[in-house]
Amino acid sequence: MDVTAFELANRAPAKTVERYGDLPLGAVIRGDERYNRRGLFNGPRGWDYWNRLEDPDDHQNPNLWPDKRPTYLWAQLIVPAGSSMTLRGRFPHARYMKLAMYKYVDGTFTSMVSESLAGSDIEPDPGSGNPFVVGADRWVEDRNFTIRVLAEDAPESPADRPTNAMYVGTEETEIQLMYRIYLSDEGYDGAGWEPADSPASGVPGYTLEGKLADGTSLSEEEVVERFARPLEDLPPQVNSEMWYGLVEATDNDPRLDAESAPARIDSEWENFYGMKYTVIGAFKGPQARAKMGLQQKMEAGGDPTTAYMMIFTSRKFGPVYVLRGKMPTFPDTFADSKIMRGGRSSTGRTPPWAQDRPARYGTACPTCKYRSTRMATTPSW
Repeated sequence: MDVTAFELANRAPAKTVERYGDLPLGAVIRGDERYNRRGLFNGPRGWDYWNRLEDPDDHQNPNLWPDKRPTYLWAQLIVPAGSSMTLRGRFPHARYMKLAMYKYVDGTFTSMVSESLAGSDIEPDPGSGNPFVVGADRWVEDRNFTIRVLAEDAPESPADRPTNAMYVGTEETEIQLMYRIYLSDEGYDGAGWEPADSPASGVPGYTLEGKLADGTSLSEEEVVERFARPLEDLPPQVNSEMWYGLVEATDNDPRLDAESAPARIDSEWENFYGMKYTVIGAFKGPQARAKMGLQQKMEAGGDPTTAYMMIFTSRKFGPVYVLRGKMPTFPDTFADSKIMRGGRSSTGRTPPWAQDRPARYGTACPTCKYRSTRMATTPSW
């Protein structure tokens, strides 16, 4: 059927972006239609889905993940001891991807550091290529991979771990499994699996199957029925009462006052080392804070191998905050470059969970504190 220039002009708003690199509204809607379905994973979750869809689901609220360009798929599950789950997927057309597991510890889901696989860590299926390895062909047509989630104790030596294996242990406790995809290529939906402005191929981004300890095979529907649990919305680690208690505490750093705490006129950017050290510790003096120790595992669903930096500031110190810095170097993937390039960080200050990783993605996200412990976010810079 011929399409007139008039008809194409009417479609233009759905394909328009405010800035280069953003996801068009049409692609946001298509992503929601394609991936927001009943299954193991809840999603797509992210700023665009929550703020631009007419009626988003609760699980699409990014809350503490305010960047505009990630797409998150999130599962909560219990895998019975001795059982396994197999995820067969397609590498997305994107800058970065990762599958990571989290276990409930001290009021939050904390990363199981060894149980995460970035795109570059995953061995592709025979005959397929991995587009995330530096130097790889990002346009490779066959781009399949297989990951096994095992309800066993992980081998003590990393050398004894099978390729593409993730271990949940035998405790049969609830875990969360997050699939994050950052900055899909131009012309793709937010997940990087399908075109942004044309019908989907019909090939799913992933499929699931399982096996019980007695050898019984499970279909994807049976995996969801047996393993899936409702996605839990945990209370904030620092609630309103705790926050006001921190603001009014008598052992705070004497340079603070209640109007702007925990911001200081000379606040510095620092790595995020957990809620206790970074947030609660920000109210205290250097000696008291040092005694709190650094968190060795990422909390609250953060990427276990990402360095997060933050600063507390306040309008009390002026109406405009000026940030000057040197940007890291990232691989240029958005325009669908053929070869995956490397990247490097502009700082050597890297927390334990982010050592020896090339820079792949970065963003700056302003947030405003409201109701003491919830965050209202504006689009990332």
